[in-house]
Amino acid sequence: MALLTLNSAAALRPSAQRGFFKLTLLSAALMASVGVVQAAPEVANSVKVDENVYEIAFNSGDQAVYVAITGERVKEGESKEGKVKAGIVVLDGDTLKQVNKIATGQVTPFGLAINNQSQKLYAIDTPKGQVAVYDMESGKELALIESTGDESKHLRQAVIDEKNNKIYVSAVGGMERDGKVGPKSAVWVIDGANDKLESVIIAPVTTAAGLALDLEQQRLYVSDLSKNEIAEVDLNTQKVLRTFVSAEPSKDGSADASNTINLELDAKNQILYAINQKSGGVALIDLKDGNILKTVKTGSGALSAALNPKSGDLYVANRGDGTVSVIDGKTHFVTAHLSTGIHPQTVTVDPKTGKVYVSNKAKGKGRGAGPEVPTPVEATGNTVTLITP
Repeated sequence: MALLTLNSAAALRPSAQRGFFKLTLLSAALMASVGVVQAAPEVANSVKVDENVYEIAFNSGDQAVYVAITGERVKEGESKEGKVKAGIVVLDGDTLKQVNKIATGQVTPFGLAINNQSQKLYAIDTPKGQVAVYDMESGKELALIESTGDESKHLRQAVIDEKNNKIYVSAVGGMERDGKVGPKSAVWVIDGANDKLESVIIAPVTTAAGLALDLEQQRLYVSDLSKNEIAEVDLNTQKVLRTFVSAEPSKDGSADASNTINLELDAKNQILYAINQKSGGVALIDLKDGNILKTVKTGSGALSAALNPKSGDLYVANRGDGTVSVIDGKTHFVTAHLSTGIHPQTVTVDPKTGKVYVSNKAKGKGRGAGPEVPTPVEATGNTVTLITP
């Protein structure tokens, strides 16, 4: 059947012409409405990076993605020749092409945090209990920060207050091993002006893990791996103001231990997102009263998350099933599950464009494997993925 056009409409009777133009206007309106519908997020690109990818961070200063690489493990007596060294790989934020690699020497970076104002990069060496500071432009190491206290040195995550130039680092502690309780957990407070350890907040929770920072309220939220709790710390006094639960109890009334691994904050709406690894989802907590508003299932081994400031959506890395789930910031329903890699690890966002970046770890050849065991081919392991919102 032939399609009517505006030219052929002239041949129609007046009544038919009126009907045709009404239909045309309706079609135009429908097309216009479709045009403003927000595009669904999708995986735009994914690239291989060096061995043993961990955390990533986005730098607004050079529009680049910084990737922590722990390198290939070298066992005693094994040659280092040909092995990938630890460092920090720099990727172009648009193309994901590698533009640089910062040599970290004896520092093995696991966690990363960037101060976009001072253009300093803070790298966490978890096993050594150190925080290394690098100049973003030159890649030069500026400082190596350690603590001489009795608290735990098992450093995990760093968050930065760029306005006040303070860096907060969680130290996992309070765990029992062989019948003995280990050192207390802590949060380091680093002065970014001189990159020295300013103070240590001892045992805000039993087993400190994830951190979230409310800049305006000057509150730090610390998740407890062992109790499904979150502590709210007043950063002016460094005292715990309150604690609240971070996971809803199961049907039998019990809560899974070691559940809340990371946190993310929607400061505008005063909602704290608790990423619960064992239950594979996110608890939405109303900070007005500390109550759980809703629990959203995302995927196996939910590990970390980042809020997209442009859309208000939350991107959740599900380590166990190789996906990143997108939670709508208004409805709080999951709107997408995106396959990104073997083990999605961390998520970071370009606040200007809304582009989302994900680091994906590989399975590897397993713990205890000897040098004779080959490294399995994993096309989507040790990768960084770009998601367009």
